[in-house]
Amino acid sequence: MSEIQQYVVFSLNEQIYGIEVPKIKEVVSYRKITPLPNMVGFIKGIINLRGVVLPVFDLREKFNLSETTYTPFHIIIVMEISGRAMGVIVDEISDVVELSPDEVQAPSNLPPNVQTKYIKGIGKKEHELIVLLDVDRLLSSKELEILDAT
Repeated sequence: MSEIQQYVVFSLNEQIYGIEVPKIKEVVSYRKITPLPNMVGFIKGIINLRGVVLPVFDLREKFNLSETTYTPFHIIIVMEISGRAMGVIVDEISDVVELSPDEVQAPSNLPPNVQTKYIKGIGKKEHELIVLLDVDRLLSSKELEILDAT
């Protein structure tokens, strides 16, 4: 039997998402991002986090949600994606939840027109549905190559 998983719950454009806690290295407040030339649209640039240069991208743009102006209230989640540390900009972090296997529905149960390649499952907690992301599938191999070149 699978065990209970913990997820950090965050919002993008008032939609609720979750990422497994072990994938997250740290959470930092929004800071100035240095843009790089010729970057793909959702890749915003790089930040210096205690001497480590990290690429940062915007999930909002990756998921084709409406753009926003960043404020000091935005958050950068530093996570490991395919073995690489990267920052991801989100609107806000709301919670850490524990989900048991019976509270997670497989993405195969979603309607056929829903893009499920980034989705690990749908978490059901109280009256809220949480889209659980498969972090290692967020970026294509081509996008990872572009980020590696930074």
